[in-house]
Amino acid sequence: MTVDTTTTPSSSEVYPPIPPYKGRWHPPAALLDAYNHMWIDTDVWALPSEIQYALYPQPTRGPGAQGSYLVVLPPGYSDTDLEGPRYPVLYWLHGGFSCSRHAEWSLRFYYRKMELGKMPPCILIAAQALPKGRWINSYDGTRPLGDIMRRDLVAAVDERYRTIRHPSARWLEGHSAGGYGAWNLGLKYPEVFGGALSSLAGSFRTKLADEGREVTYDTYNGSQAFFTANHALTLLERQLEHVKQEKTELRLLIGGEDVRLREAHEHMWETLTAWGVDFGKAIVPGAPHTAEDVLGGLNDEGLQFWWDARAKVVEEKEKGV
Repeated sequence: MTVDTTTTPSSSEVYPPIPPYKGRWHPPAALLDAYNHMWIDTDVWALPSEIQYALYPQPTRGPGAQGSYLVVLPPGYSDTDLEGPRYPVLYWLHGGFSCSRHAEWSLRFYYRKMELGKMPPCILIAAQALPKGRWINSYDGTRPLGDIMRRDLVAAVDERYRTIRHPSARWLEGHSAGGYGAWNLGLKYPEVFGGALSSLAGSFRTKLADEGREVTYDTYNGSQAFFTANHALTLLERQLEHVKQEKTELRLLIGGEDVRLREAHEHMWETLTAWGVDFGKAIVPGAPHTAEDVLGGLNDEGLQFWWDARAKVVEEKEKGV
């Protein structure tokens, strides 16, 4: 059944503290073209101790190409314990006009919950993607973000860490454009990402004209048909039987003050309900368009979603998958 967690926020302490909302940021025009080439996040000099930084090969882009990601390992994880336990991986996708450091608060939030035993132990990965890319292969094929995620990044993470190598153990969560990307990747490539798809105020409008050209043109080339083909509802309708059979964990969260995307979320909720799809939803009171306010507003109330996903992980197929 559909789970609605639209309640008053949890009263337990939130860590890290939720930063004050400063409004949406609009980058200067000079940065927009550069955003199509930012495969590596280099501003990582002051990361918290629990967050590590790594480069990984992107052969999809060609010989020598690289990307970067942030990683948080679960409490007690040791690189030297080769026979130690394997873990699910939560891939956290940053929003538009942003970078992997957009995930810093969320990574620390989940790590603290793991320390307290309130979050299932898992490996947290926040990849750097292009700030305008929406986490999909671009219309002209020059920016194959979807292929990089499902091939290059997953292969690098599985090789480097003790992961459970099964789709049920690869989870996705993202904010705004990252929420769009989480559902897109999970529904388009269920043979890779199959366990849980979580969107925090995802960009789920159905009309390309309602999106800013500076945000979307390089990805969709102005094509409504391409935009529609990549929309979560288009992909979900195609995978409907699979999602129901596998009981994929799905959720769509949004802040109570995020009026810009409320209509799109109501359309998503209504459509999923009409299709008989089980999913979680929440309207977090007082929360603007930020991951911090949505996750922090729900706090412990939002963590059962991950325990439900963990209960469905297929561990016996972890090798060779």
